[in-house]
Amino acid sequence: MSSNAKCGSTGSVSLGGEIVKWEVNLLQDTPDATSMASASYKEYIACLKSAEGSFDTLVACGAVGAHASVEFISAVETLTFNILVTDITVTTDVNDKVVYRYTFVSTGAVVIS
Repeated sequence: MSSNAKCGSTGSVSLGGEIVKWEVNLLQDTPDATSMASASYKEYIACLKSAEGSFDTLVACGAVGAHASVEFISAVETLTFNILVTDITVTTDVNDKVVYRYTFVSTGAVVIS
């Protein structure tokens, strides 16, 4: 599976809350397509695409299993797609704000503009 990582600090999520940091890996499945005609070399084909990653907010805004739409904005592009929340982690550093990290997988197409 190949990956194309992206990150930023601006975005929105339909669950509510302001996104203060985000990371997305755009993935491409590459199943083995080796045949007897491959002269002993492996062959791969491009197949299904997906995205996975996380975003941080300063307020609780959803639950594991929640479906949402997100828009992530970087200096060069905007990514818009639907997600399924798979994990929520709450952290805080000493004398710092509580941060809610939402981990997700994409569901459907990722639009890059």
